[in-house]
Amino acid sequence: MFHCIVGSIGVAFHHMTNNPDQKNVILLLTRPQDGNEQFCLKIKHLLQKCEILDNPIQKIEFLPALSEVKKNSVLIFTSINGLRSAEKYNLINKKCFVVGENTKRVATSLGYEVLGFASNQENLLKLIKSNKPSENMVHIRGKHTVGNLCDSLKRSAVSCMDIVGYNQKPLKIKKKTLQKIQSGRPVILPIFSSRSAKLIESNVDLTGFNVVVISEAVAKTFTGIELGELVISKKPDLNSMQEATLAILRRLIKFDISTS
Repeated sequence: MFHCIVGSIGVAFHHMTNNPDQKNVILLLTRPQDGNEQFCLKIKHLLQKCEILDNPIQKIEFLPALSEVKKNSVLIFTSINGLRSAEKYNLINKKCFVVGENTKRVATSLGYEVLGFASNQENLLKLIKSNKPSENMVHIRGKHTVGNLCDSLKRSAVSCMDIVGYNQKPLKIKKKTLQKIQSGRPVILPIFSSRSAKLIESNVDLTGFNVVVISEAVAKTFTGIELGELVISKKPDLNSMQEATLAILRRLIKFDISTS
């Protein structure tokens, strides 16, 4: 079993020795890298009421740079891993457009000048087009993405180059995790991308699961599945996903108490 432990330097997952049956509700976290720890960081006050299973469904593998980036190019980061890729390439370019508050925060801390940011790729595309940049844009992205931002910019006469900076290697659900989430206990499952949704849907029978998704596009992946609940976060960001997840957790805990 895993539990979120909050210390002076952040959140880590540790094995616990208490009886997992004392915590009926399961929170299944499937984000790659340090995404699961980040998800727990600001919602620690209720997490002690559930069992947390840490099972990334994808592994981020950074790829070598295949294209030369011009000195005056402006970078586009639609994920934190795109930013991490740029750092591994040691690029001197320090102007960027980004998706997400967290990516903006990290980029700023690394010395980037964030020219603009948006909550999702569609809004960032509109923002860049409205700015009518004269510089060449460079989108550093993952191998598996939804839509093609560069092609959309080119159609609006904005110069843009794609660099695939990382691959999202699929991972299996662990056997112990699978046994627990298929045991009939209530499960809450936050999902941040269409790719994660498809990978999980192909690995697990999600009947009865309480699923929180970051957008309507991700929600479509679960069409036809008899979920316990499907909630779309108010905004496509981490804070809204945390709030929606906690709302379900509070209801399930209250239900458990009232029926025990």
